[in-house]
Amino acid sequence: MMRARGFYRLVDRLRTENRGAVIIPFALSVVVLSATIGSAIDFNRWHSARKVTSESLDAAILAGLRTLQMNPGNTQMALDAANAYFVRNIDGKIQFSTNTVQFALADSDTALTATGDAKIEATFLKTIGIDTMTVVSDSGGNMPKAKITSGGQGGSNLEISLVLDVTGSMCDNGTGPCTASVKMDGLKVASNKLIDMVIATNPSTYYTKMAIVPFASQVRIGPDGGGWASMRLLTDLNPVWSGYRSDCLGWTPDGATGINGEVYYGTWTCTGGWQTNHYTSWKIIPCVTDRFYDNTWDMDYTDDQPGSGRWLNSYDGNRMPKSLDSSNTAPTSGLGQTASDPASFWSYNDTGVCWDSAQANEMLPLTSDKTTLKNKISGLEAYGPTAGALGTAWGWYTLSPKWTSMWTGEKRPGDYSDLTQIQPNGKPLLRKVSIIMSDGVYNTYRSWAGADQQQISDYAKQLCTNMKAQGIEIFTVGLALDQLPASERAIAEDTLRSCGTDVSHFYSTLDVVELQQAFQDIAYQLSGITLTR
Repeated sequence: MMRARGFYRLVDRLRTENRGAVIIPFALSVVVLSATIGSAIDFNRWHSARKVTSESLDAAILAGLRTLQMNPGNTQMALDAANAYFVRNIDGKIQFSTNTVQFALADSDTALTATGDAKIEATFLKTIGIDTMTVVSDSGGNMPKAKITSGGQGGSNLEISLVLDVTGSMCDNGTGPCTASVKMDGLKVASNKLIDMVIATNPSTYYTKMAIVPFASQVRIGPDGGGWASMRLLTDLNPVWSGYRSDCLGWTPDGATGINGEVYYGTWTCTGGWQTNHYTSWKIIPCVTDRFYDNTWDMDYTDDQPGSGRWLNSYDGNRMPKSLDSSNTAPTSGLGQTASDPASFWSYNDTGVCWDSAQANEMLPLTSDKTTLKNKISGLEAYGPTAGALGTAWGWYTLSPKWTSMWTGEKRPGDYSDLTQIQPNGKPLLRKVSIIMSDGVYNTYRSWAGADQQQISDYAKQLCTNMKAQGIEIFTVGLALDQLPASERAIAEDTLRSCGTDVSHFYSTLDVVELQQAFQDIAYQLSGITLTR
């Protein structure tokens, strides 16, 4: 109390003091002191407002992008979510004198930014001519930006097998061959956008690799007249064959059978007679079919590496002249070693051409080369019936670390154990993902069209079950399945839905626009979100 009375007496004395040497410096010091104290108070208000605003902006654009991830293509919903989140977070905490903050999508709708500025009214600083203080402003470079980042940049290494139905039903005439059509064009746009979104141009901490598996009645693994080394690893067949063949001099189709718009000839009759010919150094056909065992009528549901007793079958569904199936059971006839025992198999021909699969459809093992991936997609050609289980199996094979002889270098997948190794960021070291797209009925195995749809679908579903048991995540996309007859549609939808990791991993798209949205949605789910300023 004594100190307070003394202070007031001092003030009163200075107030009545007439000597300029005292009053002028005192007055100036009061002004400086008031300005200092006032600016400190206003600075604290500004600092608090800036912190709350910045945190609210960060949360808003992250919420907006997450909304876009869950609702692909609905950009307005994403913008509305960001704005609502921002307003809710600053409500009651800050009173802006000016607020022009709004949100905008950028980078082909893969990023969300904030623009505009926000200001608060000054109090004490008004005495020196400062009326408002800018909290955030895009001109100041302190506005946040969130971006859906490429695949593995989401916090895990990422390996993807893209399994694509390139059968005749993808063509406008339902038969093919075609490289362009409504469906094929839409598929290529969707696939290229997926590649753009998940394959980083400049990968850093994590890698993203993709394999592309086009399938029809077979899977092509080499160019015409080539692929010998791969065919040896897959089938154990020699690169060339010489021997006697029994050839029909003229075939007549018994009638075209259509399944989901695909036209193939169910049976043929040799109306031109037969003739035995001797051929020298015919080349192996570089296409493979399902792994299958005649002796038990058993399909293979594993990702075992091809080898003794586990071979894939060749172009026409067998491994002749070595075996009738995937086993090592040696055949006793039809070897073509003598004119009296001519061969009838189609593992070889004079040029090593795979008639049912365009050279551009050669499967592509894992790679992170975006140009190579996009070139593969651009060249795809559709033709033939649908070996859907074979395509599914190859989606697994390309991700399998068991295939050590086939996949080397960049092509080699990571170990299954990496899928359960959790990093400090809470995410697995590796994700393996298969994306399977089909528009039709699974009707072919061992290159034989017209197979029972339910049987081949059950085959595919068991493959998917075993893939998922290894930790592989599966997305499935059906295209225009509503155009199928009811019974075929039911089986087709059940196959793809059952193959997906869960119901949210199955997309039933009615047209190419929805197909592209589905692929974009999958890309979002395989990516992460990064925040920058």
